[in-house]
Amino acid sequence: MIWTIAHLITSLEGGGTENFLFQLLSRSPAAFKHKVFYIKRDGVMGDRIRRLGIPVKKTGGLLGTWQTMNKEKPDVLHTCLYRAHQIGRFLGHRAGIPVVLSSQRSIDAWAKPWHRWIDQWTLKNCDYLLVNSEAAQKLGERRRGARSRPLIIKIYNGLDTDQFVRQDRWKARQAYNLPLAAVVGGSLLRLHHEKGADRIPDFAGQILTARPTLHLLVGGTGPMASSLKKAVHGKPWANRLHWTGWEENTPRFLSAIDFFWSLSREESFPQSLLEASGLGVPWIAPQVGGTAELLEAGAGGLIYSTTNPLGAVHSAYELLRLLNEMKQKAERAAPSLRSRYSLTKMVESFYDFLTKAVSRQ
Repeated sequence: MIWTIAHLITSLEGGGTENFLFQLLSRSPAAFKHKVFYIKRDGVMGDRIRRLGIPVKKTGGLLGTWQTMNKEKPDVLHTCLYRAHQIGRFLGHRAGIPVVLSSQRSIDAWAKPWHRWIDQWTLKNCDYLLVNSEAAQKLGERRRGARSRPLIIKIYNGLDTDQFVRQDRWKARQAYNLPLAAVVGGSLLRLHHEKGADRIPDFAGQILTARPTLHLLVGGTGPMASSLKKAVHGKPWANRLHWTGWEENTPRFLSAIDFFWSLSREESFPQSLLEASGLGVPWIAPQVGGTAELLEAGAGGLIYSTTNPLGAVHSAYELLRLLNEMKQKAERAAPSLRSRYSLTKMVESFYDFLTKAVSRQ
């Protein structure tokens, strides 16, 4: 039997949720047939999904999504990201779709009270809520309240252990025109306010001024790319802040750096930190979402408080002071983390759960 899944996502740019969707599609069992629909913007992940041979189309808002769902009549509607959650849940059962599933992969730190109310209201139209951290599970439980629906399923992020292998350090650095002997810190992120991209100029200015031989590498795209580059243009340290744009070769990026840094306001279970940890790279990150869960699992990292405006800077100084020790800790932890958070486990868990869900209908 073949089951059809319509994946509805807000946009298809280069974020963690978009990558999660790509991972699921790239390893789908033959029993599932997929189509992907986006509401706002296409992007790099849309191109990657098309290369898998999976159709990707825009629906627009309520009317376009309603017409699409009535035309497609999939067995499962899977929603990703806030706007797609609200539209998809509201319309899913009204269009007669047997299973409506939402992947909650954020803690919605940006949300206003009305955003949370709308999410709570539409959640009753969702059969299953898939979460990837304790933080996301608690958020789902709060918004579900005393209702028995949706059923909350926790499946942690996955790391492709076949792809994520350390590359030659010197060749990796040459690819980014980095000095071979320098200490380099790197970050992979969507250049958006939620991910703390607006904090990069201040963070870079402080740490690069204090450490004249340090270099920082930034990989990613997003709406703030141009304004960020303008903000640092002409600074005395600007030549040591390197922008790579969209990064297809994440293992090469991580192999080129000595430590990873995150300034994010919004995480559930940060895929970028998992990838760094899986390659034995130490990191600093804010106390948001499931970051502490990764640390508790043995990763070599330092967590700073989001209430301290200088937390990232102070943590970076501490990590640099302990760099050799932290590198050793991160390298020791990498094998167990790669096993615990393997992509194979994540994908198998997802499709096993989905098979049971559609078989009950």
